[in-house]
Amino acid sequence: MPTNQFLNLEAEKQNRIIQAAITEFAQNTYVNASTNRIVKACGISKGSLFKYFTDKEDLYFFLLDTVMWEMLRDIESDVENLSTELFQRIIDYSALEISWYIKNPDKGRLIMSAVTEKNEEICSRIAERYGAREENIYYEMLKGIEGNDFRIGIDKIAKILKWVLEGFNKTFLEKVDVNKESFECLKKKYIQELSDYIEILKNGFVERKE
Repeated sequence: MPTNQFLNLEAEKQNRIIQAAITEFAQNTYVNASTNRIVKACGISKGSLFKYFTDKEDLYFFLLDTVMWEMLRDIESDVENLSTELFQRIIDYSALEISWYIKNPDKGRLIMSAVTEKNEEICSRIAERYGAREENIYYEMLKGIEGNDFRIGIDKIAKILKWVLEGFNKTFLEKVDVNKESFECLKKKYIQELSDYIEILKNGFVERKE
């Protein structure tokens, strides 16, 4: 987390450092990101950067925390208006999230790059840091769902949704280049493929009525 020296900086300088770092990590992943390029882009010395953050990893997780919180805050009011049918809500929520990425491309790429991170140590810390938070998102999606004809309990459904969608997201992102394709194009491809998987989940979750 940032030191008091960073927190005491003028807002303009803080934002300049944050934006330069977000762009660097978004375009190059954690492993390939360069603190030298970050300091050059925002016009500070490398010594100053490490007075503000303990190390590269500290900076990276501060950025992820900041961006994820900002996204959840921005889409919170829209989530309340999503479909009350579970499987349509999953698709709607995904569309809502990608729409936020379209408006905030570097921040969107930062989040997406975290999903496909190759560094085992960082990948493990991402899972440890955000795993419980992501599961809470799935529980939130289940609130206010219409009908009670599921084959299994809500708790199990939330866990299965998390496992399936995490795997789907990782597989999808590994086969596309988020730095070359527009988010509008990615959104169309993602929703099309997700809809096919959702139909499979629906057949497994919902009790068939004779």
